[in-house]
Amino acid sequence: MPRGRGAPAGAETVGGLVARAAAFLRSRGVGEAAANAEFIMADVLGTGRCEVRLDGGRPLGSARRLRFRRLVRDRARRRPLAYVLGHQDFMGFRMEVGPAVLTPRPETEELVGEARRRLAAMDRRPRRRPASPSRRRGLAGGAPRRVLEIGTGSGCIAVALAKLAAAWKVTAFDISARALAVAARNARRHGVAGRVRLVKGDLFRLWGGRGRVRRPGRGFDLVISNPPYVPSRRIPRLAAEVRCEPRLALDGGEDGLDAVRAIVAGAPASLAAGGLLMMEIGHDQGAAVKSLLEGGGFGSVEVLKDMQGFDRIAVGKLA
Repeated sequence: MPRGRGAPAGAETVGGLVARAAAFLRSRGVGEAAANAEFIMADVLGTGRCEVRLDGGRPLGSARRLRFRRLVRDRARRRPLAYVLGHQDFMGFRMEVGPAVLTPRPETEELVGEARRRLAAMDRRPRRRPASPSRRRGLAGGAPRRVLEIGTGSGCIAVALAKLAAAWKVTAFDISARALAVAARNARRHGVAGRVRLVKGDLFRLWGGRGRVRRPGRGFDLVISNPPYVPSRRIPRLAAEVRCEPRLALDGGEDGLDAVRAIVAGAPASLAAGGLLMMEIGHDQGAAVKSLLEGGGFGSVEVLKDMQGFDRIAVGKLA
């Protein structure tokens, strides 16, 4: 392969390394191999993908070459790209990720965006009486809101909501101590540790179970969750990268709805009157989840489609 313009004799260029890495990844069955190679090079250089393309003729020093090749080999083993890099952007914020947590996905960004829009809409509704001073504090146009997240994982939902509205406080549960450690680092990194309370607890024991489990409490404006919703039988057929992620965060039981049922049954105990329950769901679960919400006492039930046109977000309002 010819050297890039201006590269000294014997030097390996950014463009050449990326091209060879893409071919290698492709041979190992990695989808979007060229984009993966560019993302890895961008991380090595501390730039964006556009800069990688523009700087194709730039020679790369030995230390960076070694790191680039190590990361490419790691990705070739079909580890998720976010695990290889150690981070994933979510709602414009860089989140630490790793084998203890799910990789944040665009569909979950849509869940957060919809939750933010709906909580903001609550603030625009006319009130029968003036809000108390404690409800008026916070960002202009945004009243303090209490949010409960079930199954926080990396903390991406909790941290993003706290970042997007300085008046909101989030209590986030997870059964995994390793996941909570990742979430805590993300909360500190983004300066919201004081407004994101992380609690270890089992979803199936949060409301009404016995044992030493911290109860969420009452009066939340929003209960939000990206629960495990993949039917157990489908797990072996998932892409190799997805099977690297924690099974506990993927496996929703026989029909994929075990966690959804538990949340629908328990959430009313924590919601304020008029509070919202919002969940990410599987693309073929809309009708079943709508029925569960209506049977669980929720009104104004909706199933919203994602940008790909699939059922993805279930919403119910507590009367």
